[in-house]
Amino acid sequence: MPRIRFTNLFAERIGGVNSVDVQAATVEASLRALTDQHPILTPLVWAKDGALNPVMVMFLNDRQLGAAEIGTPVSPGDEIDIVPALEGG
Repeated sequence: MPRIRFTNLFAERIGGVNSVDVQAATVEASLRALTDQHPILTPLVWAKDGALNPVMVMFLNDRQLGAAEIGTPVSPGDEIDIVPALEGG
């Protein structure tokens, strides 16, 4: 099972939990499983058109993924991190 880890932005919405194990074959399916389990996270993960929210950055085993790589296969033990993109100057 892949594990999705996330920041306090997510954790505070689901009782302080900072990671969730999911049954899935791809990064996208993992994220859909996460939002199926915790619908309150849906607007953080997904844009209104169903695409990945562009303000979120994804990592698979510490390698940053672009939005086009959301279909990347995952294996048991893989770790997916989803973090808000930082803005500033």
